[in-house]
Amino acid sequence: MERSGRYANASIIVLAVLGVIGALYVFKPILVPIALAILLASMLSPITGFFRRVLPMSTTGAAVFLFIITGLLGLYIASLVAQSLIEASETLPSDVERLAGRVSNQISRLSRDHPFLRNVLPQPGTIDILGDANRVLLINKLQYGLPELMYLVAQGVIIMVFVLFLLAESEMLSRKLLHFFARSSHDARVAENTLRSLNHQIRAFLVARTLINIGVGVVVTLVLWAIGVKFAVALGVFAALTNFIPYVGQVVGGALPTLVTLAQFESIGGAILVASIYTAVVVIEGYVVTPYILGKSLDLNGTVILIACLFWGFIWGLVGLVLAMPITACVKLIFQAVPDLHRWAELMSREWKSPTESPPAEEAVVGTSSNDDLPAVSRY
Repeated sequence: MERSGRYANASIIVLAVLGVIGALYVFKPILVPIALAILLASMLSPITGFFRRVLPMSTTGAAVFLFIITGLLGLYIASLVAQSLIEASETLPSDVERLAGRVSNQISRLSRDHPFLRNVLPQPGTIDILGDANRVLLINKLQYGLPELMYLVAQGVIIMVFVLFLLAESEMLSRKLLHFFARSSHDARVAENTLRSLNHQIRAFLVARTLINIGVGVVVTLVLWAIGVKFAVALGVFAALTNFIPYVGQVVGGALPTLVTLAQFESIGGAILVASIYTAVVVIEGYVVTPYILGKSLDLNGTVILIACLFWGFIWGLVGLVLAMPITACVKLIFQAVPDLHRWAELMSREWKSPTESPPAEEAVVGTSSNDDLPAVSRY
């Protein structure tokens, strides 16, 4: 009887997990804007606090002022991207065809000069066919690029409106949520401390990660602009956005500028220069800048990161890949704050260990004396 009860509980848990995964997938159009809005509100809340301290305005006024500033900035960036798409629709297809022709000629030359490579190298005609196919695909994508950009701008406006309400009503919503879930004043106090700690750590990680990626994008833009590559701004923005995606994003973010440079120049010297500088920037960012700024902020092992990227990428697509790290970090920090879930936090971590003696719940959340309980990013 006892064993059947355990099996029944396990079955209920499995069904509940599958139900949650199905809900995340089905309600993606609703949940993705909400998740993005919550993360943006967490990042931007210190700015509204700064406006309230410097300017004589209320919480709502500071949120509206920030909404106007970010809206104008977003429209300016969207106009730059639209201009790049228009220019790309005129030049990139011919660049792809030119690049395919160069690769095909190089393979033909190698096959002629070194016959033993014929069984290893692809046929030159195959490269030409791939070039034509990719050129047609690129033309179709660029033709539909502007409508998709307008859709993204509309989505961005909706998300920013949601952020506006979250920033304007953050204090009221926090009190109501705590009152709704907490059964006693002690539970409310513990929940408030937990929420404040999680918000502070996630905000610090997001701000630091965003600033680092902006730096990568600026360096890529300046390098491409200095050597005369077209679409330098768009490629720099692309490199900054893809750097949010662990592992794969860095490869894609460097491959596209390198291929575009190779297609626009007669020699491969420019492409090698771009690839070398991008590799150096990524290495410095990954082994020097990020560890120095973030420290052990996430402390997620590589397996968990890959699983998170696969899961959220499948559930929410490209946006899920970008949000995989912040969402997984939130889950791990919640596990660290709840004593009953410490083993899950330890499983997700590389170095974090469950306390040998669990301290009182309130002290475990508020205390900052242990570097394991509160990640190093909370200093920022």
